Amino acid sequence: MFSFVKNLFGKQQGDKALEDLKKEIQEESAIDIAELKDTEVEVENQPAASTSGKPDRVRTELSLHPMWEQELDAEKKYTLRFLQAELPEMARGLISVTGFSMIPQPNGMTVTMFFRNATDKPVRFKNIGLAIYLDDKPFARMRVDLSDMGAIPPHTSRPWEVLFPEESYLHDNFMFSRWKVVMKAGKRSHIWPSTLELDPEMERRMTQRQKDRLESLAYSLPPIPVNSVQITGFDIGKTKEGQLVAALLFRNGLSTDYRPDKLKITISDTDGDVVARGVVDASKIRVKPGNSRPWLIVFPPEFVKKPDANLRRWVLDVE
Repeated sequence: MFSFVKNLFGKQQGDKALEDLKKEIQEESAIDIAELKDTEVEVENQPAASTSGKPDRVRTELSLHPMWEQELDAEKKYTLRFLQAELPEMARGLISVTGFSMIPQPNGMTVTMFFRNATDKPVRFKNIGLAIYLDDKPFARMRVDLSDMGAIPPHTSRPWEVLFPEESYLHDNFMFSRWKVVMKAGKRSHIWPSTLELDPEMERRMTQRQKDRLESLAYSLPPIPVNSVQITGFDIGKTKEGQLVAALLFRNGLSTDYRPDKLKITISDTDGDVVARGVVDASKIRVKPGNSRPWLIVFPPEFVKKPDANLRRWVLDVE
């Protein structure tokens, strides 16, 4: 608890030190509370003050959990109050999260952030999806039970620590110049199917190059619309026997398993010429909702129409 103390208070305090601390404040991730599910937040059922004639922007004040109120000394409370005062105004009706400390631990990464409430009622965060982004690329992602944080009063910001364990990491690249925390919650119109399904037989057939490209691809592709399936090619090659082998990533944004029967696949080169085309038996492909699954498609030599094609860049079309 209070891992951020090492980061924020391990130096001599003073006006210069406080100014330096402002640089710790990261970008804000905000969501309209009306978009959140009951499993994600709970709005306390009590009369709210009338908003008639009130400004659309809200300036928040610091709200400490009773445990933080008891454990932190006056100097640390002052510093948190100073940091909170530097946060921008919020649009009324939103909740948000803003990170201000990220410290590596032996078993993961501790991130301290302000959870902010610009509504006119107390809000309890429950089970929320959070992600760490390094230079605008996802680094770690998980759902967090925040029920212990308690109710956040209206128009306040509450600091809280969250440990992202190593199993939440999407890759091991720690090189970055900027970071931020993003709230992944609400009634989304898009899905990010980043959970990879990889059966042992498929893994044995893949080269290390294919595995590396797959890992990089799975966590760099943009989200897909809800109730859709997208298929992306991530590697291709030819065998000595003249076969063409294409590695595809199936991403399922449906609420049910994706189970195709047959797929008509066409691969073209940069000149627009058809390299291979055929109807593939896809009955063994099963992709769970919100998941991604790679699959290898093998075209026999007789289906390869342009054996000498340059495949440094290629186009995949699936029907």
